[in-house]
Amino acid sequence: MRVLSTLSVVATLVVASPGLADQQAECELQAAIVDRATELRLERTSEKKALAIMTSGEDEAVAEKYIGAVPHIVEWIYSLKRKELKLEPGKAYLAKCAAQ
Repeated sequence: MRVLSTLSVVATLVVASPGLADQQAECELQAAIVDRATELRLERTSEKKALAIMTSGEDEAVAEKYIGAVPHIVEWIYSLKRKELKLEPGKAYLAKCAAQ
């Protein structure tokens, strides 16, 4: 449950730009960031290094317009217990985002 309650907070931090026609596509871009942060965490990359990788502008999983949201997402993912990562937070994020 902690994953879903925190997910609600994070989902509100990353809001698609007004006027975007394809909300689903935007949600998929954002969920890719969650998936990438989860992947780095599962690889035992430190939070600081994950943040550096994801905000470098070279990580294909992070669209440039979402770089500002990365610190919030990384902080959230690194606050989860490892067993919560198996609940696939990226899929949960996508479902929550698309429902908004």
